[in-house]
Amino acid sequence: MEDDELHFMQDMLAGTELLMCSACGEETLHAHEEVLDVSPVATELKMQCTCCQTTRTWTDWTPPHQRIQLN
Repeated sequence: MEDDELHFMQDMLAGTELLMCSACGEETLHAHEEVLDVSPVATELKMQCTCCQTTRTWTDWTPPHQRIQLN
């Protein structure tokens, strides 16, 4: 795999979370679709199930300033 392909795949995986899907009834990968709100303690995101394409909200409780330092 080429370096640019590997970086692309890593970026794609970094934008997903393994979440319970109410439509599928199981844990599936959900892709970050939209940032709904950013507060000092959390970020609320709109997530889309990669299996059935339904959307849901998800709160990432990692403070935004710490998330930047981790990446």
